Amino acid sequence: MNNSNKREKLEKQQLLFQMKKDVESLERQIKYSRLTNLKISSVKNLKITARALQLVAPYVLTAGVVIGGFCLIDETPFYRDERKIYSSTMTEFDNLDNIRYEQKYGDFNQDNVFNHYSQWELQEDGSYTRTIKTYNIKEKTYDELVNLLHKENLSLEDVFGESTSTIKETKNNLSDDEINEEAFMQAVIYNKDKEDYIIGKETMSENISFSALCVVLTVIAELIPAYIRDEFSSFSFAECVENIKEKYQSVDSKDLTRKLEIRRDNYNRMLR
Repeated sequence: MNNSNKREKLEKQQLLFQMKKDVESLERQIKYSRLTNLKISSVKNLKITARALQLVAPYVLTAGVVIGGFCLIDETPFYRDERKIYSSTMTEFDNLDNIRYEQKYGDFNQDNVFNHYSQWELQEDGSYTRTIKTYNIKEKTYDELVNLLHKENLSLEDVFGESTSTIKETKNNLSDDEINEEAFMQAVIYNKDKEDYIIGKETMSENISFSALCVVLTVIAELIPAYIRDEFSSFSFAECVENIKEKYQSVDSKDLTRKLEIRRDNYNRMLR
């Protein structure tokens, strides 16, 4: 046998060996195709999930920051929090040395005001009218207001600025005390005692208001990562998913079977 025949025989043996390996490989792939597809599907879904997390992460983080900010001030959206309800006191006093107090747990939701009541005046129809002017109080202590109430020739506009409201009050009957009552001034102030409180749940309306505010602020805040991603990032979730699906395609057992039949036929022919 010359060298040429030896080389051809060797090449044929190598080819047969490779074809046999291909056949065996296809047989293994067909046998374990379900397990292989399960692995491929798991890896594919894991990578798609990772890309989905990459997609939503900036928005989840932004929402977390907004909600966390509310939690820092003891306001949990969509949940009625237990909270301290502080004692509030309303103090009403005038230049006639009358003083009246009201106390409750919760806010009065009223501003401190200074009122001027004019004297009652008899009208032609027999009714009585008086004017009540209201001024907002800014940075005035109780003692300062008491001094103002007893100050002669006091110009309220010089002290408080323009009145915030003017009300004309009318009555058809007055008591003798009211008829003889002089014009007077009155201050109404509200104070909160942080040492006196009870524990209670926030009202449904308060929770709805804070929850709605949280939603609005979150939507506005989400515009920031959306703008950054749109302007400065090349990330495309749809493109990433398409690439992953293309890279991790399931094994088609029918296609493998067809390939195996062809490889076997070729191998068997080579053996003849």
